[in-house]
Amino acid sequence: MRLGVVFLKKIESHLIEQVRKRKQELTNLCRELIQAKGENPPGDVHEAARVIERFLEKDGISYEMYEPQKGHTSVIATLGNGKPALVLCGHIDVVPTGDVSKWAFHPYSGDLREGKILGRGATDMKGGVAAMLMALAVVKDFETELSGSVTVASVCDEEAQGPGGALWLLENKKLSGDACLITEPTGYLEANGRGNYSIVAGERGTCWLLITARGKPAHGSLPPLGRNAILHLTDFFPKLKVLESSAVEVPKDAVALIRNGKEELARVAKKQGVSVGSLTRALDHYTVNVGTIAGGTKANIVPEKCEAEIDIRVPAGGRPDGVEKFVRSILPEDFDYCVTNRTMPSYTPADNPLIKTVQRGAQHVFGYKPQATYMAATSDAHFFREMLGVPTVAFGPGYGECAHAYNEFVYASDVVDMAKAYAVVIVNSLIG
Repeated sequence: MRLGVVFLKKIESHLIEQVRKRKQELTNLCRELIQAKGENPPGDVHEAARVIERFLEKDGISYEMYEPQKGHTSVIATLGNGKPALVLCGHIDVVPTGDVSKWAFHPYSGDLREGKILGRGATDMKGGVAAMLMALAVVKDFETELSGSVTVASVCDEEAQGPGGALWLLENKKLSGDACLITEPTGYLEANGRGNYSIVAGERGTCWLLITARGKPAHGSLPPLGRNAILHLTDFFPKLKVLESSAVEVPKDAVALIRNGKEELARVAKKQGVSVGSLTRALDHYTVNVGTIAGGTKANIVPEKCEAEIDIRVPAGGRPDGVEKFVRSILPEDFDYCVTNRTMPSYTPADNPLIKTVQRGAQHVFGYKPQATYMAATSDAHFFREMLGVPTVAFGPGYGECAHAYNEFVYASDVVDMAKAYAVVIVNSLIG
């Protein structure tokens, strides 16, 4: 046993040193992935997939590419074979840049300035993808020592639903494992511009609705002769917001995750100058966001139809069908609705061995043990928990405040350190 521990520590030290030696290559890989764009919608990520393909071929790592629809490409690479099977997963699509004039640099420059890699997707999540690919590359030297397999999945269609991505891979049995590490960004910024990382072990579910209000058209000069669908729908929104008023009963094995998540959100709230309670309550309450609204034909016609897309997030202990039941109970007769996206809240308990393994790897590299938390958003993690029934956590470079924001960046040193941590996690999971 003692010899095994010594051997494992030597491997860990070797892998960390190899990542250090290749840090410039890793930085360049992240920059190339950013430059490859991949906005979703429309979801065409073939340029980023080719960057990954070239990297894997250079390191002599075999892979499979899946493209159920042109441009919606995922790349799967595996070392070793058999069980236990560890999966590292990250997405290569990004959200649109928005108003380019509001960026301080070109969104797809991939520039490196003052230690920051700049551009759309730097945090969410080309940094995490680059780090997991480098971890796989350095572990290759010890492939024969692995007692199971490690798969790195670079997937499409995470930022918007599409024909491919993790869901398609799991449904078509192109991807499986006994545990999964999602390399999404899990850091939070402090006032000094740097921050610590956590392990996100749980996330809220979703119930997205398309609600349609029906009115009666009339001439715009005589509004009382019609029934304004736009006003009818906007009058309904406060009734829907009542859903936010009561906390749900949190499952006992999620309490620690929720508590830790609230601590992080409290720090974010104070830094951003918003009410602490307005953020922390999101983890044990439903939230309602009116995302889009569209209605009417022209200014001088009383609108007969108005539609709104509503994003309702479901906390641990809540259910999407509970949201539907509530909506049906308050929906006026001249309204229709349909569910456009439905996922259950999901989590991996804080005492799960996977979390402990990731904490050991992080401690070795970052010098502290990240706490396991629950987040307000939703990622591909729930697919692995629901469809495979395996423990799944997120741990990756980048800060939540940077995701989907202007002037997105990730610290190059964090990408390098995460690659080191991933390599340590792999060997601790599959060697010894």
